[in-house]
Amino acid sequence: MCTRLKQCCWGGTIGILLAFVVPSLVVFAPPLGISSFLAISPPPLSTPSYQDTYSVLQNPWAIKPEYVGNIDEETLWLARAMFSESKRHDEQELIGWIVRNRLHTKFHGCNSYRECVLAPAQFSAFLPGQPKLNYYTSLVETTQIPGWQKTLALAFYIRHADDRLRPFSSNVRHFYSEQSMLDPELPPDWVGDADPVYPQRNIRLDERRFRFYAGLR
Repeated sequence: MCTRLKQCCWGGTIGILLAFVVPSLVVFAPPLGISSFLAISPPPLSTPSYQDTYSVLQNPWAIKPEYVGNIDEETLWLARAMFSESKRHDEQELIGWIVRNRLHTKFHGCNSYRECVLAPAQFSAFLPGQPKLNYYTSLVETTQIPGWQKTLALAFYIRHADDRLRPFSSNVRHFYSEQSMLDPELPPDWVGDADPVYPQRNIRLDERRFRFYAGLR
């Protein structure tokens, strides 16, 4: 009887100890759905191939948004400029190349897409005092507004596109829209007597919306 009593006492003591010690040692896993969600992160974006980029630029309207969270700061600034000038993806592509040309030719000394976009008296939406300045500079990769995610993806392709896919030569760095002018018949002073240039690829261009120029300072 004594032996059984001792065994019961020891068993009770051990049970009490386990009740306090075990919970502190055990890490309970979250439900499967939550753990799966936490474990998944968007894969890093790889440089698109020539063929993939060619396919995208043939039909920018059909572009698929890239994974959120992997768009770098430079692509973000390029996309902001494109989105500020047009919501049409075919026009956005041409504008994106203009900004890329400015960077690659160090236009006005800019060394980044951010510097190109914020350069004084260049892109109207980013001029100090403009009512939409805060709106466009606040756009980030997670912003959910119509067309923005596709613009981000298009900017990513333009940044990494092979030079053979250019719609313009690298000295095409200016454009304007007569629809944004107070007098549509009067072009900006910087146009002078220059003639507009046209995309080298089969891209429909409405001159009333955008005109592009080469070789201007």
